[in-house]
Amino acid sequence: MSSIRSKIILIYLALALGVGAFVLFASFSLRYLEQRVNEGVAIAAFQETAQEMRRHEKNFFLYRAPDDLAAARSLAAELETLLTQDQAILTELAQAGELPALEQAISRYRAHLVGGTVDDDALRAAGHEILTRSELLAERERANLVASARHSRHLLLWSVLVLVLLALAGGQILYRVVGRPLRQLEQQLAPLAQGRFRAFSMVSQDREIVSFTQALNRMLGELELRRRQVLQSEKLASLGTLASGVAHELNNPLGNISGAAQIALEEIATLPEAMREELQGWLRQIDDETERARRIVDILLDYSRRPSQANPPTPLLEVIEKSLLLLRPRLPAEDTVSYAVAPELRLCMDPQRMQQIFINLIQNALAAGGANVHVHIEARTAPQDWPPPAVAQALVTGTAQVLGAPMEATQALLIQVCDDGPGIAAERIGQVFDPFYTTREPGEGTGLGLYIVAEIVQEQNGAVAVTSTPGEGACFHLWLPCGVLR
Repeated sequence: MSSIRSKIILIYLALALGVGAFVLFASFSLRYLEQRVNEGVAIAAFQETAQEMRRHEKNFFLYRAPDDLAAARSLAAELETLLTQDQAILTELAQAGELPALEQAISRYRAHLVGGTVDDDALRAAGHEILTRSELLAERERANLVASARHSRHLLLWSVLVLVLLALAGGQILYRVVGRPLRQLEQQLAPLAQGRFRAFSMVSQDREIVSFTQALNRMLGELELRRRQVLQSEKLASLGTLASGVAHELNNPLGNISGAAQIALEEIATLPEAMREELQGWLRQIDDETERARRIVDILLDYSRRPSQANPPTPLLEVIEKSLLLLRPRLPAEDTVSYAVAPELRLCMDPQRMQQIFINLIQNALAAGGANVHVHIEARTAPQDWPPPAVAQALVTGTAQVLGAPMEATQALLIQVCDDGPGIAAERIGQVFDPFYTTREPGEGTGLGLYIVAEIVQEQNGAVAVTSTPGEGACFHLWLPCGVLR
């Protein structure tokens, strides 16, 4: 398996090789320029010697001083020595036949200085030829030096450009190897802030990224396990709070059963044949109340079971009635909760999960509003646009919170659970779905009820919103897919 470390090492090696090649090239280029400069120094020395020789020549013609003649003779000999010494440099600059001609001119010049009499015109012509040819060589040398410097500059610029491109390519590779996978992982981390624990997909085959992704997925697995444990604990806690009410609810039918049975036992032997019809009524009452007790126990047992995977369409009205049956001992009055739900509305959702939603929402309203609160439940087929207009308007004023984005669904239900309690303050409405957030006294609530509601709704690819005006109650809007008619 490849690794980011090996790729980074290769990139740095490539950059180091590129820098090394650039340094070597620059060194060779500077060495070449140095040779050209040395050649220029040699040509300049030859030219300066020729100019000095001609200066003494002109002084001799003007003043006829023997010292000027001797100096010109000495400088001519020095030119011959320089010509022999710098033969290789002069050969590169001179064209065909120029060096032999220059050598002959120096020889003629010296010959005219050796005799007793000096031929002024011949000496002047030979000196002029020597100086002209030396200036021509110097001019060519300067042109060659300028061309070499320009060529070296262009090559250095191209080398720098290649080095920059190599560095950019290395940076792009590093971005693809490191930056892009990390950015993709960052995008996958965004749902965690919304409480959606989804496994991370592999964004790279590099060993470090694979190990990091696997570690994140293990962490998410642990978080999901802990979350499910918290949900189960909350369900069991809710079950514990309902147990006393269920026991109270069972006492009435069981008391009626006991009383009716005692009456039947006492009176069955003494009753005449005509009163046996009344006895049958008592027995029917015993049967009805027994069935009622059995139904309550079944609901309690169903509520404590884990949700099943297969979820056939379930009547929403039946779920609400079962939830109210479990909550009846905690309701201050019979009309505390009202509902307007058509019997044909159904949801493809686990009934126990739906019961958790309604129980938590109703309990939350009761805890916030006290004995005088009234809760009303409505349900209807949902429009495709989300959030509803009332929620959208409340979002503008900062008195609403929305979680989840509804998936595309051919059929869906919009359920509203509203109360007339004290409502939720605007500065707190953004926290109501946060886990462990509660405004109750310590020991009176876990702060997980509304969090569980939001989790269940979003697990169904639905959405939930809350709107509230302080002093006028709160309203929870649930958008759930797979809402079907009977």
